[in-house]
Parts: sequence; C-alpha cells; structure tokens
Amino acid sequence: MTGVGWREAARSRLQDTQFDLLVVGGGATGAAIARDAATRGLQVALCERGDFASQTSSQSSKLIHGGLRYLQNGDFQLVFESLAERRRLLQTAPHLCRPREFLYPCYAGSFPSPKLLALGVGLYDTLALWRPPVRSRRLASREVYRLAPWLRSAGLLGAQQYVDCQTDDARLVLENLLDAVTAGATVVSQVEIQPEQRRSESLRVVEAVDRDRGDRFEIRTRLLVNATGPFCDGFSGGPPNLRPTLGVHLVVDGDRLPTLGRAVVVHSPRDGRLLFVLPNGRRTIIGTTETDWPGPNGPARPPRPEDEIRACRRDVDYLLEAINHAFPPAHLQPSDVIATFAGLRPLIDRGLATHAATSREHAIWSDARGWLHVAGGKLTTMRSMGEEVVDRAIEMLRDRGLGRALRPCQTRARLLPGASKEIHVGEQSSPARHAKDLGSFDLAPDVAAHLTETYGTRVDQVVALIAADTSLGRKLDPELPYLAAELVFAIRADLACEVEDVLRRRVPLALFSKAQGLDVAEETANLLAHERGWSGERRAQSLRQYRAAVSTSRMWQAD
Repeated sequence: MTGVGWREAARSRLQDTQFDLLVVGGGATGAAIARDAATRGLQVALCERGDFASQTSSQSSKLIHGGLRYLQNGDFQLVFESLAERRRLLQTAPHLCRPREFLYPCYAGSFPSPKLLALGVGLYDTLALWRPPVRSRRLASREVYRLAPWLRSAGLLGAQQYVDCQTDDARLVLENLLDAVTAGATVVSQVEIQPEQRRSESLRVVEAVDRDRGDRFEIRTRLLVNATGPFCDGFSGGPPNLRPTLGVHLVVDGDRLPTLGRAVVVHSPRDGRLLFVLPNGRRTIIGTTETDWPGPNGPARPPRPEDEIRACRRDVDYLLEAINHAFPPAHLQPSDVIATFAGLRPLIDRGLATHAATSREHAIWSDARGWLHVAGGKLTTMRSMGEEVVDRAIEMLRDRGLGRALRPCQTRARLLPGASKEIHVGEQSSPARHAKDLGSFDLAPDVAAHLTETYGTRVDQVVALIAADTSLGRKLDPELPYLAAELVFAIRADLACEVEDVLRRRVPLALFSKAQGLDVAEETANLLAHERGWSGERRAQSLRQYRAAVSTSRMWQAD
C-alpha cells in the first residue's frame, strides 16, 4: 500500500529534490506524462491543485472508444490512434477497459441511413485493423425490439451493433499515477504552482502553495509542463488556444431507463446531436451536452478551476427531452435525476463554426519562458499524448544540459497496477480470476464483480482489510456494491486526502447513490481525521467542502 504518510513524504521530496520535469496538472494527460517520463528514467514531479482527476478527467462519458462519430468529420487519424490505444488498454488494463455492446438504431428519414451507418461501422472496424473486441453486425428491427424494448418503434429500420469499452475514468488516471510513483515519480495533490518563475543556471525555480498545509515553498526543475487541460490558457498567460465546451451527464435509476446491459446511441430531436445511454450497474448514465463555455452571459476570460462548472436546468431539460423521444415508455422527469456531473472539454480552437466539427486532436507547444504546454485530446489517447509530450520534453532537456542515458518509451506494453499477466486481450477481469482472494467471503455477485473490475489484482489488499475487520465488509448503500473497506483503502492506498476525493472519485457514491454519499460523509470524515491526524476544525472543513460540492451538482433544480 502507499500508506497514509505518502503525502508528507512526497511533499518533502518536492522541496529537497532537483527535478528534470515538473508536470502541472493531475488529470489524464498529466498522469500519462508523469508515468511515461518516470518509466524512462527522468526525475519527475507532478503537482495538482485539487484532487487527482478532479476536473474533466472524472467528468467524461467514461468510455474508451475510437469515436465513431468523428469519421463524419474526416478525423481518420484520430480514430485510428484512438482504436490503437483502446487495443493497448485491453492488454495493459483489462479491468479498466471493459468491452460493451453498443446499439445504434436507424430510423426512416433520419441521419444516418442504414447503409451509411453500416459503411461507417465497417470503416471503424477497418481502422481497428479488424481486431475489435467483438465483430460488429447489423440487426433487423425485430431483434432490436428484443434487445431494447423501450426504444421508439415508429420508423425503426434496424440497428448496427458494435463494441467499444467502458472505464472508470478517475481510476484510470489514478492507476497511471500509482504506476508513476512505482517508477520513482513524486506526485502531490493540493499543491498549486504559481505562474511566475526565476532562473538559476539551467534550472527553473517556481513557487508553490500547499493548499493542505497553507504554506509556500519552492520547487527546482529543468522544465515545466503545463497539463492543466481546460485551464491551460489561464495558466500559460498567453493568447487563447482553447475552445472549452461544457459536457453534462445525468444519472438515473436503471429501473427508470433499463438498458439490459447494452449502451444505446440516440440523437437529440432538437439539434441531431449524438448522445449515449450507458449502463452502470443499477444506474444508467445519459450524456452528453456540448455548449460553449462560458456562454453569452459568462465572464470573458479563460475558465478557472474555482469556477462553478455544473449542470444547468437547460442541460437537464435537453437531455431528458432527447431520452424521452428515444425511449417513449420512460417518461423521465427532473425528479428522476439522481445526480449530475459536468466537465469542460479542452478543445483546440481551430476557428470552426460548430462544436461537432472542432477536432479532439491535441496540440503541444512551447512559449517564450521555455515552458511546454499540451492541450486537447481525449481520455482514450492519454497514453499516446503522454509519450509524445515526453519525446518533446527530452529534446528540450537535452538542449538544457541533460546528458545521461534514458530508456525508450515503456508504456506501450507496461501493465497498470491492477492488471494481471494472466489476462489476455479482450478478456475481462472477472470474479472467478480472483476466487482465491474472495472465496472465503460471502459476497454477493455484484459486489465480487465490482471489486475485481475496480481493483483488478489489487483486490487482495481490499480483502485483507475485511479479513482484519469483518465490519468493513458491509455495504455502504443497499442498492450499490460499494463496501466500507473501500473507504479505508481510498485513504491508505489510493491517494485520497479529502471527503470529496473519497466519495466522488474513489468510491463514487456522489454520482450513483440516491443520497449522493451524504449519509456516509460523517463516517468518511471520521476515518480521514483518524488516519491523517486532523483536528476537529479540519474535519469539519472537509465535510463542508463535500456538502458544498453535492449542493453545486443540485443547483440546476433551482435554475
């Protein structure tokens, strides 16, 4: 395990070590950069002002996919790269890259036609080098009714079935960071880097603010990499490079919108935008929107992490309208929404008129201060983005006097911490594979599946907590598979420092529990206070922050 003292030790290393690379931002891109750089032999630090993956990287549709819809914009290279990265994740993190059947229905007089869709899915398979997890096929309308009986039947011509993958986005980022730490990186949350710097010979000296301890200190590094995602423009201080767009998702009870274990692709009747209906255990995720940030009445400046990034009533109404059109028996109402989550996409501004036409490709550039910046991209391509950034960073470091030998890129085949060498491409990490760990406990099938799909081979560490204290084997919510042991594991092993870290991104009751984790927030705060030696006021502060975050996610109700 990482141990509860991980942050204090990492904070000391930040002050005492001279780094080759300082990565600013602990989302998907920053985590991938830190992992790639550390495994090549660079001395790496990563600082995140909040929790790891606390912004866009935990607010996605939670898919590892090529982007079927990007084909209509001609983004063949992006789709090819994404499908190649999907293939790698099936090999290096099968517990976090789980194949899922998708149904894409076709309707008379609507885009796309059956022939066009079949052509697109065929091209999709071709770009995957004919190695998708499962081969796609065309379905007659009768079979579609059987697989998705609530779908709108009027004008249904059939559907195309294909396979992409689902993930836990926050945990995918976390495992990249844990592997970076294993390779020697120093990663610290709640540390904010100031844009100012001074030079000392070939080094950059930057000021950092420890938001947990409330003090300031300096970090010495040869090179800084800005991987702050949608906040990149504000951090770099240069001209705008991004077109941030807001993506909102809804979570509803699976009984109110059943999927029978399949994802369904639908289109909004208002503007034709493609949306996903995604199964997630006892819940169904609906998303996503895409609107310019900050909108016509927002501040004329780049977004900041402290901005109120949330769902508005118009977002909820838009998504419910689309779902009720696609699934008439559902009759979903605003009262059916269990939770919302929202994030900003860091899209590169190419001056195009529509969001859909704006590419999901990334850009890498340096500025007059000698900083390296990266923005854009998508969750699926985080590893390849990290590799490309480190290639560029090494070129700059060589110019600054770095002379020692480094290893080539290691991440193309390197397993993430929860992966097993026994699992092969396309296979899922199933409970049966860890029977030796779970066999002595009377766990419900959904709990066993959840534990192994979430932690993979690390499940034995969670099980060890239950073996030491059987009370930790209880469910936190009777409808969901999360166990009390996971709260402890989040604090001791998964780098969680606040109540919100635990309940939104490690054990995501905030997203999937009808109480949104408020009923276990006190218990979580008590655990954190015990493990981290908090005062009563520090415990209360963390609780207030969590309750405020839940309140923000519900503010759409009052719009």
